[in-house]
Amino acid sequence: MHCVAVRREVTVVEELAVGEKAPPTRAASFEKWLVRVLLIIGSIAVIVMMVIISFNIFGRWFGHPILGAIDIGGLAGGVAAAIALPYTARERRNVVVDILSEKLPRRVKGFFDAFTFSLSVAAVGLLVYAAFKEAFYAASYGETTLVASLPTSPVKFIWSIGLFLLLLVMIYEVVVSFRKGAAR
Repeated sequence: MHCVAVRREVTVVEELAVGEKAPPTRAASFEKWLVRVLLIIGSIAVIVMMVIISFNIFGRWFGHPILGAIDIGGLAGGVAAAIALPYTARERRNVVVDILSEKLPRRVKGFFDAFTFSLSVAAVGLLVYAAFKEAFYAASYGETTLVASLPTSPVKFIWSIGLFLLLLVMIYEVVVSFRKGAAR
């Protein structure tokens, strides 16, 4: 029994030496918590969108559609999409076509990835600026949806925050790519 405990400790030390598992840091714990909260919010938004649209369909069958169902569904879809963007990038589940780059040496591929991620960071940075500008504009003028007269600024701020989180994920990817390119 004592040998099993020693083996487990050696395995943990070996894993730490290899770098597969590191002890959780405050930043990693916060990231895990934030991802969980955002996934819950995104899931609720998708459920709200699904329920509202389903009730609207049933309401139309009985001659009583829900007023503003399309507005509510669109706002909920905006929240879900804003949360999905950074999560998808973080999990590397986006579509990547790397026909050329897969044939490159690891070091060149690292710098090539860093360059393309840097271009993406610039583009998303401009989108973040424009999104926050539009959100403040919508808030200052009290912009609402056409049918239900729901304010659009909260969803625009959520969209802006989602783009900002995407920007942070992409900046992290640039740093990782540079490290891959600089590694020997």
